[in-house]
Amino acid sequence: MQTAPTNETTDDDFLSGQIKCLQPRHGFRAGLDTVMLSAACPARPGERVIEPGCGPGVAALCLASRTGAHVLGVEIEHSALALAAKNADRNNLADVMTLVEADVTAKGSVLEAVGLVPESCDHAIANPPFLTESNASVPPGDARARALAGPQNLLDAWVKFATRMVKPGGTLTFINRADRLAEMLATLDGRAGGTQIFPLWPAPPDSGKPASRIIVQATKGSRAPLKLLPGMVLHGMDGRFTSQAWAILRDGAPLPMSGS
Repeated sequence: MQTAPTNETTDDDFLSGQIKCLQPRHGFRAGLDTVMLSAACPARPGERVIEPGCGPGVAALCLASRTGAHVLGVEIEHSALALAAKNADRNNLADVMTLVEADVTAKGSVLEAVGLVPESCDHAIANPPFLTESNASVPPGDARARALAGPQNLLDAWVKFATRMVKPGGTLTFINRADRLAEMLATLDGRAGGTQIFPLWPAPPDSGKPASRIIVQATKGSRAPLKLLPGMVLHGMDGRFTSQAWAILRDGAPLPMSGS
């Protein structure tokens, strides 16, 4: 029996309390993936970063706090956007965060009508739905479920939107399940190059555990070859976060994509 969604929220700390965000108690919730995504973006102070599917704004606010960049959050769910606006105010970052309610799969003319102008951003970050409707049960009209799964072509639509919004030479950074790597690379083909694949390993190599998450970063207009980077081990054999992971999750350190 399905449980009816509620409007309950929790008040959660990120980056050792530097960022405090309200987010839904049930359904998709920001966590390690969200912070790692924001840490991988190479934005500099004053640059503009767009995040499709920004939800309650956790990644955007972590990024703005760490880099001083201006973040443009795009979200289809009104309730999530309202939380993002409230979170921006609570963290004194409303002046560097712009929020737009829009469907990233809409036609270009519709997007431009709400201020989403092509090639107006320096970078894009996104945490696209991890599953497709073919391998997940998505109740009709369930907004929280849609954050986790969507139509088969939704990943391509997100990448297309992000690429459209970023200037030539700008970066596109995504986090997703490792088993969707081939699909992710296919969506980037012909749109961006210089792709770097950064695995997030749950435990040291001796554990035999495969990476369950990957960060993929590409540059719009680049023809540089693909790189498979060593990635990062998140936990030691004792189950505790490694010092490198801890520095990102708690201290707000950047995730070193290049030359890792």
